Amino acid sequence: MPPENHYALGRTQKEYARLSRQSALLDPLTQRLFNDAGIAPGMRVLDLGSGAGDVCMMLARMVGPEGCVIGLDHDPDAVEHARERAAAAGFPNIEFVASGFAEYNPREPVDAIVGRLVLMYQPDPSAALAAAIRHLRPGGIVAFHEIWMQPAKGPDSNIVRAASCIVETMRHSGAHLDAGARLPGIFTAAGLPVPQLRCEQLMDAHPGSPLYQYLADTLESLLPKAIEYGIATEGQFDLKTLPACVEAELQAAGYPMMVAPNILAWCVA
Repeated sequence: MPPENHYALGRTQKEYARLSRQSALLDPLTQRLFNDAGIAPGMRVLDLGSGAGDVCMMLARMVGPEGCVIGLDHDPDAVEHARERAAAAGFPNIEFVASGFAEYNPREPVDAIVGRLVLMYQPDPSAALAAAIRHLRPGGIVAFHEIWMQPAKGPDSNIVRAASCIVETMRHSGAHLDAGARLPGIFTAAGLPVPQLRCEQLMDAHPGSPLYQYLADTLESLLPKAIEYGIATEGQFDLKTLPACVEAELQAAGYPMMVAPNILAWCVA
């Protein structure tokens, strides 16, 4: 079956809440990326695929009151949700816009263009990036955080079944599972220099690690599409017990809980 180029995780309030919980795990990695890239006070930053607004709020703290952040997302409901969250958190220096990347035209050039887990969902990641960097000032910063999802391997187990369902559903939806590994080519095809790169992977051996629930949350968001695609069946997964079952399996094997590698790329245009 051919890929469909759908956002398989859905666009619901429950998914927006999952994105915020995901942000708590990924923010330290993204923060290091932005620090290394040179995001600084007073900058005007465009965040592509701003989703629930967590990256924008991180950036708003970094650029300070003299800077500003523009969160761009084509989902109007996500934009409204993010706008409400940012206002409640007291961030007047964030503007959220509902628009596609190619259609958006800012009032003035931006100092940096960033994104987290967004290029992997674009039909043509390089074209999407090329459309955005038209609005970057000369010498501006480009910084992206993507993942590198790989097929689950190992003997039959709860974690292998859950991870396989996640990977195959994302693959069938048209997501670029290797977007992280492909970031150098994505940058250069968009007309940018070869980026600086770093790979980081979330790992946790502590009992009750939030990574176990993260696996279950991600699977829950994907299950409707997994069932639609014929990858999973109704009742195949017990999401309430899955975190504990996976934890028991990994503890018995002596392994920590791990998730897909995160690839961080940045350059000066």
